Order: sequence, then structure tokens, then C-alpha cells
Amino acid sequence: MNATARRRDIWADGMRRAVATLGTVAPPGQPRWPIALQATVVMTVPLLIGAATDNFQAGLLACVGAFTVPYFAALPRLERLRLRPLAGLVLVTSSVLGALLGPYPLAAGLGLIAVASAVGAAVHGYRLGPPGPLFPVIVYGMSAHATAEGANAVHLVGWVAAGCAFAVVASIVPLVRRVHWQVTPRPLKVLLAPPEWDRGARDLAIRTAITATVCTGVSLLYTDPERAYWTVAAGVVVVGIIPGRGIAVHRGLHRTVGTVVGALIYMGVGALPPNPWVLALILGALQFITELTITRHYAIAVAAVTPLALIIVTTSVGDFGTPAVVGERILDTLVGSGVAVLTALIHPPGPAGRPSVNPPPLPDDAVAGSSSSDASSSDT
Repeated sequence: MNATARRRDIWADGMRRAVATLGTVAPPGQPRWPIALQATVVMTVPLLIGAATDNFQAGLLACVGAFTVPYFAALPRLERLRLRPLAGLVLVTSSVLGALLGPYPLAAGLGLIAVASAVGAAVHGYRLGPPGPLFPVIVYGMSAHATAEGANAVHLVGWVAAGCAFAVVASIVPLVRRVHWQVTPRPLKVLLAPPEWDRGARDLAIRTAITATVCTGVSLLYTDPERAYWTVAAGVVVVGIIPGRGIAVHRGLHRTVGTVVGALIYMGVGALPPNPWVLALILGALQFITELTITRHYAIAVAAVTPLALIIVTTSVGDFGTPAVVGERILDTLVGSGVAVLTALIHPPGPAGRPSVNPPPLPDDAVAGSSSSDASSSDT
């Protein structure tokens, strides 16, 4: 068998294994319901307040504070509290840049590449783990789209900042439980100690930058500049945080299937009579499902997060329920996922190990009365 035939068999086998994962649910690990519950509260409360005060648009902007909750979720509570404002600051900065550059398509495209590449480099270089640069890209794109449609940039950024601040407050509340104080938090210089750039981290950062550049260029030249962030978001999330060709095919397939299912869910929600209270509860349920399933079946998580993101973005700019959005979202996902999978050729062939997450776990003797894993998974 020649080399070409062997490569063809390797890719065919990889695709078969990727398809097989669609019917496989990973075994449960650490409990996800605490982090899912907190993200749901941070998502839902601003929406309910907005519905009660007849200012649902503001609630939609503030609810993106829930996007800070998945970051640093594996760390003990006190350490997470030190880092969550940093995640909020990145989201607010992304919103500021998007709001300023949104009315100028070319500048907005360059800004999108810069945000995705910079956040991707930080995520992969510092081993910050999931969810990677996905949410800064979405917040940047949402802000750019809104100001391009005439939204007030100051009000938009202000509500996003308020939502991120609420997420930090929600992180403080669980500290009433004594177990969280049994862990001595490490200082920021340890939590954010820069690791060595190994080949996996370098390749992932390069893939993120290439994916952001190509996807933005395709959107600017061939589809719609205002949709560029959808394409980039689909691409960077397929790049993920684990190097390797097989995982890229796996995530690309799950992302595509999940997006199609999620788009159908969005159409179903869009067919309902408009009711902000119902919409708030639906968004909260989708957020809970996303966080609960993200570590066990990626396609199911994508099927939940896709309508969630579509509802937030389209409602905030007055396009909720527009049928054309569904086809556009599927096309953007196909382009973004395809580009990201192709960039996986940068990785050398063969299995790739899961990279370490920075900072490393606490030593056993640093936790009094419970293990560090117990403390880190306690999120209520």
C-alpha cells in the first residue's frame, strides 16, 4: 500500500470514529450542575428584570455576563473569584472595540481578527482552558452589529459591563459556605504564571489566527461583513484547546450537526408568540443545558448554545424570528468549521495528549478538610 492510500485510510478511519462519537455520551466527571446553575442565574435574572421593567433589550445585553461563568471553572472558589473579573474585563473590552468599529466594515473585520487572535494566544499560551476565545468573539460581533444598525454604543457597553459585574457578585454569594474558605488561594502571579510555549500551544494559537483571518476575509468578500463573527466563532471553537487532527474533525462534525439542530430549535422558538418572560425562561434553560452537557456530548451542547446565541443577537438588533438567519448561520458554520478542520494539518499526524491547564492543581496539603477537586467543583 502506497503512502497516499495509507493517508486516505487514516482520514477515513478518523471520520468513521468522529461519526461514531455522535452516538456516544462521555461518562460523567465532576458534577456540572453547580456551574450550570450559576450560569443560568446570571443569564436569567437580567432578562427577568428587563421583562419586568419593560426594558428587555437592556436585559439581553446584560445577560452576556453569563459568558464569564465557564472561565476558570475548575479552580477553587476563592481563586476563581480573583480571576473572574479578568474574564469580565475581556468581554467588556471586546464590546468596546466592537461598538467603536461596528459602523466601519473593514475596520470591524480587522478588529475581529485582532480580538480572536489575541484572546486565542492568551488562552493557548496561558493554558486557560475552555471555553477559549468563543465568547469574546460573540460579544465583539454582537456589539459591532448593534452599533452598525444604529444602537447607542455607550448604552450597549454599559449594559454589558453591568452584566459582567453581576456575574462577579454571583461568584461572591456562595462564599457563605465554609468549605470554600478551607482552600488558601494562590496569588495572581501564580495563577497567571506564563507557561512554556510548547508545540501544541503554538500550533493552536497559529490555527486560531489563521482561522480568524480566513473566515473574516471570506465574509468580507463573499457573504456579509456583519456576519463575519459568526463564521469566526464557529472556526475558533472547532480549533478548541486540544491539539490534534482527530479532535478537529470530531469538533467540526459535532459543531455542524449541533448547529443545524440548534437552528431548527431557534425557528421553533421564533414561531412562538412574542413574550419576554417566556423568552427569558427559554434562554435560561438553554444556558443550563449547554453547561450541563458541554463535557459529555459536544453536539448536544452546540444544539443548545446555537439558539441561545441567535436569540440574544437577533433580538438585540430587532431581527428575532427572521427565517433567513437560519440558513446564514448554517452556511457560516460550514465555512468556519471547514477552515478550522483544514488548519489541523498544521499538527503532526498521530494522537495528541490533552495539554495541561494553567495553573496546575493545588497540592493535597493545601486544602483543609476536603480535596481541591471537591472545592473546585462546588459552585453553589
